[in-house]
Amino acid sequence: MANRIRFKKEVLEALSAPEKGRSTYYDDQVQKLAVRVTSAGTKTFYVITRDGDSVAWLKLGTFPDMTVEIARKEAQKHLGDFAKGASPVKARRIEKQRLTLGQAFDNYQTLYAVPRGIKTADDTRMIWERCIGTMPDEPAKKHGRKREKHPAGVDWSNRKIDEISAAEVRTLHAEIGTSTPILANRVVEIIGTIYARAAEWGYTGANPAKGIRPFKEVKRDRFIQADELPKFFKALADDTSEDFRHFVLLCLLTGARRVNVLSAQWQEINLASAVWRIPDSKNGEPVVVALVPEAAEILRARNPGGEKKTGFVFPADSKTGHMSPPAKRWQALLKRAGMADFRIHDLRRSLGSWQAISGASLAIIGKSLGHKSADATLIYARLSMDPVRASVNTATDAMLQAAGVKKMAQVKGIKGA
Repeated sequence: MANRIRFKKEVLEALSAPEKGRSTYYDDQVQKLAVRVTSAGTKTFYVITRDGDSVAWLKLGTFPDMTVEIARKEAQKHLGDFAKGASPVKARRIEKQRLTLGQAFDNYQTLYAVPRGIKTADDTRMIWERCIGTMPDEPAKKHGRKREKHPAGVDWSNRKIDEISAAEVRTLHAEIGTSTPILANRVVEIIGTIYARAAEWGYTGANPAKGIRPFKEVKRDRFIQADELPKFFKALADDTSEDFRHFVLLCLLTGARRVNVLSAQWQEINLASAVWRIPDSKNGEPVVVALVPEAAEILRARNPGGEKKTGFVFPADSKTGHMSPPAKRWQALLKRAGMADFRIHDLRRSLGSWQAISGASLAIIGKSLGHKSADATLIYARLSMDPVRASVNTATDAMLQAAGVKKMAQVKGIKGA
């Protein structure tokens, strides 16, 4: 075998780097121990084994961090294991093929969520970075603050997926849940989904998120009350941004999700028919929104010439090309209006709630808000007490009158009518 020398510290130190490529030298004491010298001068120990019909080079370490004595011992150990039937090269290959949780998450995003246009993909990545994986070191956005890990968050990106136990996921769920129980539930859902997709693609291990009982979640039923409306509209009228005023009013008057309002495009809107067709909603299907006259008037105000426009209704110099959620202005609006615990999404719920109060059926409410399932609309059933009360009053009046215990109400004219 060419270039066979006796490995010694001073001998290896004297080996010169080739002009290009690499040079290989073999030890005269351990026959299958070699050192490779690159053109950059790096010297690396390898042990050479035959795996079937192929020759495999198993990296041991670099010189001088690994001494000649240690390299010989490691080479003899691996050669001994190989003689007993073990293949360290194959073992390392299998080890490399084992997925990390970070790789499994990337697979979920790129092979499943993004191709299917899942609307929550971005939100899922935000939760992943904040609570489960690596938080990128990015500067704070304009008018925002730098994102940080959740106090109870972990970084399991480099953990092998078969090494994460159910006990660890249960502990993570409990610790995040002490301050943010709903977020804790989403974390477990994301982990469970990552493992479920990995199983579809060949993973045979257990899903550590399976069987973890979620924290109880109470469906939010906050909507704008009758006594809040005057102050809310007064506070909104006092805002200096026309874009913000229009955005808030369109959220309230259409019941559309804020992301749909912000990303609305002129080609989706037909003012002649007073219809806005959202091509891709959260439930994955197009939604047709009936524009009330006030909503149509706002859109005309944003397009005063009435010409055929393209692009965003709320354009902005941003990464997306449209306005971002106006968090600071929203908080200032609530402060002026004297309102607490009211979110932008509650504007959507407000339309549905006032429909229910006005006696609209759940089917109509669900259709107007683009709900795919009846369950999403059930919350409005408990908000529509006025029409329920009116119906009960009518029925009980009829029963009592029929029983003769209550007289029929007299009808009197009001102001001569």
